[in-house]
Amino acid sequence: MKAIVIGLLALTMGTAQFTHGAEEEIYELLVSTDSNWTSIEIRDDAEWVNAPRGKTISLNGKKGIKSYTLSPKKMHLRTVGRGEVTVNLFVKSKNSVLGMELCKGSPASYTWIKSAQSKQKNDTKQKDYCEKAALVLQLH
Repeated sequence: MKAIVIGLLALTMGTAQFTHGAEEEIYELLVSTDSNWTSIEIRDDAEWVNAPRGKTISLNGKKGIKSYTLSPKKMHLRTVGRGEVTVNLFVKSKNSVLGMELCKGSPASYTWIKSAQSKQKNDTKQKDYCEKAALVLQLH
């Protein structure tokens, strides 16, 4: 009986070590836009999360913010007019690259998102335009 219990314990410990892959990390990102609306939808295992201890989420709008919505997979921001808006957000991911879709409203506007390692920008001259992008979170 002891041998079976020790065998099962060893099997469980071996499985835990095997499945213990990449650790989830929290990354701070900076978003800036001058569009009347912006959304960023993230893919894969990543999720938007609350600010970790000692950090804050800051939202600043030159002309004002109509609405701001944050769910685990999507951030949506609507502004008053076309003044510049910046917001810092936090994302939790096991991956070192974040897949996303960047959307903006005005044809003459931009939306960019920046990590400590890279930056992606949507400044295509089309109204209500979305594009797929990848943002490097951490270089190995």
